[in-house]
Amino acid sequence: MLRLPLVVLSISILAQSALCFQANEDRKPIQIGSIDYFGYAGLNLKQVADHLPIHVGDSVNPDSFDRQKEAIQRVVKEFTGKPATDIATVCCDSSRRLLIYIGLNGESSHLVPHNRLPHGQDHLEDAALKLYERDMAAVQDAVRRGASSEDESKGYALSADPAARQVELGIRTYAASRGEELERVLRNSSDPQQRQASACLLGYADRSAAQIQGLVQAASDADDDVRNNAVRALAVLASAKNADSVNVDPTPFIDLLFSGQWTDRNKGSFLLFRLTQKRDPIFLKKLHEQALGPLIEGARWNNSGHSSVFLFILGRIEGIPTTELSRLIEKGDKAEIISTAEETLRKSSH
Repeated sequence: MLRLPLVVLSISILAQSALCFQANEDRKPIQIGSIDYFGYAGLNLKQVADHLPIHVGDSVNPDSFDRQKEAIQRVVKEFTGKPATDIATVCCDSSRRLLIYIGLNGESSHLVPHNRLPHGQDHLEDAALKLYERDMAAVQDAVRRGASSEDESKGYALSADPAARQVELGIRTYAASRGEELERVLRNSSDPQQRQASACLLGYADRSAAQIQGLVQAASDADDDVRNNAVRALAVLASAKNADSVNVDPTPFIDLLFSGQWTDRNKGSFLLFRLTQKRDPIFLKKLHEQALGPLIEGARWNNSGHSSVFLFILGRIEGIPTTELSRLIEKGDKAEIISTAEETLRKSSH
């Protein structure tokens, strides 16, 4: 199970959680709030969008959505020649509507390098796995109730929801002095569930260089949920107040921006948002040279919680002052930020 990407930005824009609506216990239909795309450079996106079997405003049922995904795949294959890389369902926007993200196999999508699968038998105590499972359930319950904000100032996530926060404080107590054990299981276990739990809990361990290195390595894990949990933990570590900066090579996280999986792009952008806050010119130059395409795609997404991190990164690359950038994003003015980046991308492609 993946750790949900609860994000609160500096101007209080809430990023919604990646809770698949198919996991909802009540199994009720839900209205589609937005349909967005990624990885479409070089493809005729309008053809795909015009022929989709689902539309914004439709209601979809969790029990029948697999059939609709098959129909989406047929449309994508017909008009692009390749299947969709991902059809991600994210619940929910502020009006409790479903968000759908469709990954296409265009020029702005490529395979992300992954680690070789480990073959060790290392494992966590049952108590650790139970804490992880309780955390997943508590956070999902909080999201369903609309209580999805959290405090990241300590370098580990603490939900505003009392029940979820209590579980997370229990994780902090358990994991604080167990960093070495969590790093070992994350590095060596052949069981992806063990690595998923280790990546989440390692984010609550005492801060150390080894902790950060273990999470950086896990950011290239072959399992989607391990990567999700590891990159999220790094992003939260990077948001800690009165702590040393998280200094990492941005290359593997730039790779995530080109991934065919929505969770990779979501978490990669979250971390790069944190890492670009100091506006290091070398870091920003690398993003400018290597990642404008996927950053623009994410900035165009309809949900402000998901698009805002991409807009912040683009604005920092373009040198827009922080106060002005926050003002533009808060009032929903994407055009000024995106247009400059698009012009730069057009010039670089000629």
